[in-house]
Amino acid sequence: MEWRCEWCGKPHDENDPPCDNCGHGTFEKAVVPVADSESELGTEATVWVCTECGREHTKHTPPCSRCGNEKLVRQRQEVDDAELTAPGYLDLLTPRYVLGLVAVLALAALFVLGLTGVIALPGFGNAVPDVSDVPGSDTAIDGVTLSDVETAYLARINDERTGANASELASDDRLDEVATFVNQRVVKTQYADGSLPERERIAELVAGSCQGGATLQTGAVAVGTDDTASDVAAALAESNSLSTAFRSDVTKIGVDVHAAPDGTVVLTQIAC
Repeated sequence: MEWRCEWCGKPHDENDPPCDNCGHGTFEKAVVPVADSESELGTEATVWVCTECGREHTKHTPPCSRCGNEKLVRQRQEVDDAELTAPGYLDLLTPRYVLGLVAVLALAALFVLGLTGVIALPGFGNAVPDVSDVPGSDTAIDGVTLSDVETAYLARINDERTGANASELASDDRLDEVATFVNQRVVKTQYADGSLPERERIAELVAGSCQGGATLQTGAVAVGTDDTASDVAAALAESNSLSTAFRSDVTKIGVDVHAAPDGTVVLTQIAC
């Protein structure tokens, strides 16, 4: 811009008054300072200062916004170089911020250690183990689907509990997983080279579902060629009095039925 208003200082492309900003009728030749390579641009600014109260204004727009005085004079305003410098990351590290950062990092470290099993944390590193090379079948025997046997077995137990004025047991996914783990270890121990899990390990696995401890029972029955899922479930319920061994305050159960190589089915149940 080569021209500016004499009154308010607004720049214009041509000497063509009046001013677009204040309507003043005279322009003056604008002088554009050139900064040398070592100077910093923007260290000075022009402001309009009230002659009465000293209030600074960015434009010549009388009256004064503070006292109402009509006279404003233009002055150069020096800007401190410190105000033009952006704060660095170290400037943001206040004591409160540092403490918060340390707390977040500590929680993240605990999460990683718990997830990897280095330390024991509730809900971490407590997955139910898989059992490999289990003899027999976990799906069916002689055309009888073992999942149907499990469903019929739970229904049989709840029928007997209802008859005894006890509440029905709800199937629990976690307890089902633990019952499957224990049952497969039982079958592998009886028919191969496995070993039974320790009671402490079972207690750890069911701790999230059973706060006051759990009852574990196992049983096995032979399966006839004409037996249905209901027949096998009834035989399991009658064996070792499995259906009557629960306390009245038990509310949920996990069940697994596995077909052994010799034509029998093995059941493990965990309730709490």
